[in-house]
Amino acid sequence: MKVHAVVLSTAGNQNYIFGSNKRRENVGASHLITRIEGEWLDRALAEAGAAGGDGRRLRVEPDGLEVVTANAGGVTLIVSNPEVGKQIVGSITEAALREAPGLDVCGAVSDAIEWGNAKEVAEGIADARDLLTVARARRRGPRLRFPGVPIAARCGSSGLPAHRVVALQEGRLPEARSAPSLAKLNAFDAALLQLAVQMGLCAGDDENQKAASRAALAQIVDHLNHKAEWVAVVHADGNGLGKVFQHFASIMGGDSRPADGYIDGLRGLSEGVDQCAREAFQSVFATLRGAGWTAGTDEPPVLPLILGGDDLTVVCDGELALPFARGYLEEFTRRANEHPAVGGVLKKVEDLRGLGACAGVAIVKRQYPFHSAVHLAEELTGEAKAVKEELGQDKSALSFHVLYESAFADLQRLRKQQTLADEDTCLTGQPYVVGTSGDAKWARHRHWSDLERQVAALTARDDESPVISGGQAHELRSALFRGREAAESRFKMVSTWLGKDAVQGLASDDSFFWHDGHVHRTGLLDALNAAPFLSLKGRS
Repeated sequence: MKVHAVVLSTAGNQNYIFGSNKRRENVGASHLITRIEGEWLDRALAEAGAAGGDGRRLRVEPDGLEVVTANAGGVTLIVSNPEVGKQIVGSITEAALREAPGLDVCGAVSDAIEWGNAKEVAEGIADARDLLTVARARRRGPRLRFPGVPIAARCGSSGLPAHRVVALQEGRLPEARSAPSLAKLNAFDAALLQLAVQMGLCAGDDENQKAASRAALAQIVDHLNHKAEWVAVVHADGNGLGKVFQHFASIMGGDSRPADGYIDGLRGLSEGVDQCAREAFQSVFATLRGAGWTAGTDEPPVLPLILGGDDLTVVCDGELALPFARGYLEEFTRRANEHPAVGGVLKKVEDLRGLGACAGVAIVKRQYPFHSAVHLAEELTGEAKAVKEELGQDKSALSFHVLYESAFADLQRLRKQQTLADEDTCLTGQPYVVGTSGDAKWARHRHWSDLERQVAALTARDDESPVISGGQAHELRSALFRGREAAESRFKMVSTWLGKDAVQGLASDDSFFWHDGHVHRTGLLDALNAAPFLSLKGRS
């Protein structure tokens, strides 16, 4: 039997969501992206003949249509009739044009492939993805859909030509807004309800809980938009899943495996990873709720804007960012490796051993341009990915940065500022390993517990007074940038003043520094930066 692979996906999701500093638009944009694998896909399947809401249960044998994966703004299907595939692509892309202007959605249908073994189907899906790349390159980008001629007022949020002037809130002057901006704002209420269910704040059928949860989330949005001193972007990503999906046919037991078994395994992996990410988020959020946050909102100010597949992007109050990121990595890694369709499959491959994840945390002032903070969080996630090469794909790591400046945040420049080239000294120990690390030499001194030990020493109190005063901590920070000798000398001086027991948590083996190849590293500067954000001052 001949079949065709159909692939749809979004592009530029981060720009679409975070192109505005308005949190309500961020939330609405995130919701619109999820409609691709949700409402719009269901509608397209119904139009293609899968009436009664059963389209996702159809199988290519005997129904001629099968949904393989549907999450994170992407859909993969197998169809026996290419015209049905084109109809589904047309229906979803038209819905995006009408209901989410500015969202970049594109689809492609492969040439005929034989529904025989896993290799042929896998190659067909790969060919469809190649066609999708070509199709996207040949058409104009979404911003060109909004020409500024004839002359139009500019949107106060996106900078695009205004669609109309609207009164957004009582007491504020009307503002010109573009069509994409208005679509995101119009999706805000529906987005809050979906988020409330995803976060475990309410059940989908309890109207009283829905109303209370939506009010709590609206309060969180306003807190992050107008009140929080520090706002953080947390970005997390699974380790090497792209290659896993690409070579899944061989992972599943060989290219000759029957096509239906390959598709079932691929679907199980996709849905399993998605389930692990959602449950890990809910678990960590419940832990934060139990910690008793009281600083201005009824619920901990955590807002998941991307939560699909192995991707997570969360905006939260800066004080919650590091505990949340650490907890999420631990929960996701544990759940993924215990899941039969994820860890149960990957552990069968000797080079994989399971699935871990990495995260980047960018903590910035509330007014800092949001798209730049997102860019920094993604770069930090890339830095944390070093754990894959050093310890394996099943390990997890976290990198973070607290940005005190207002310039564009380029990680390479920031890390260069923390490097003393003349002394081959790096003033950061990042990334930090989260969870188990075994006895690997690379992980020594750079486990999350090492950072917590140093933070605990910096924030320890004797009765009502800090053991290490703010002035002494500042002197230690300044000494680090003067070189290893100055830093060690200052450390000995503080040890003499306070006693060795009081400061022993700051150093390992009686030194701030350790050898990492040809470079000396220290985690003290990381601890000094992290200390204000690991105390959770918002707890009751």
